[in-house]
Amino acid sequence: MNLQRILVNERQQGNPVLKLVRNVPWKFEKDLSVDYVVGAKAGALFISIRYHLLKPQYLERRLSEMRAAEWRLRVLLCLVDIEDNSKPLHDLNLLAIKYECTLVLAHSQREAARLLECFKAYETNSAAAIKEKVDKDYLSRLTDVLTTVKPLNRTDVATLSRNLGSFRDICNADLSQLRDCSGLGDKKVANLHDVFTKPFSEAARRNRTAKKRKRDLPRR
Repeated sequence: MNLQRILVNERQQGNPVLKLVRNVPWKFEKDLSVDYVVGAKAGALFISIRYHLLKPQYLERRLSEMRAAEWRLRVLLCLVDIEDNSKPLHDLNLLAIKYECTLVLAHSQREAARLLECFKAYETNSAAAIKEKVDKDYLSRLTDVLTTVKPLNRTDVATLSRNLGSFRDICNADLSQLRDCSGLGDKKVANLHDVFTKPFSEAARRNRTAKKRKRDLPRR
């Protein structure tokens, strides 16, 4: 295989998306298990929702072939070409999960072409380019965590750290300790306290309530 270009399954002849792939070289190839080879171990299938609704059995057969070929990265590139697409997209998502591939949506032929170009252009790039950049210092990491509790902001986190100390100390603080931190209103204090004290699920809440009632029963 010539991996300097996108290899295109001959079945894709006539696909108007190909005319829009201009920034990366491509060529037709016989006997491919996928529609597009965009890397040494990366393959992509192309489907439009309109075609999928006309021939619903086609895609599952192709996905099965793609999985059997042991591509490390399997992409299902879907052209969203109808307005009422909620149900078809739900079905396609289930198929993508079943056959362990990544569903990528394009809302125009031009966008589909750009995505194919990007798959090829970035095939050797690491994930570092899209990872969130998180500062290594303690206060920055503490801020990243605590500002997920709305409506806390960076100033509130600095106040909490200055008055209470470590993340553990903040988690274990009671309502009166939180209220003593200037600038935190009742809503922020209540939200923060709830995050660290309330059960994560209804089942856990019921279990905690049952244990409390059991402890409160009079002893003989």
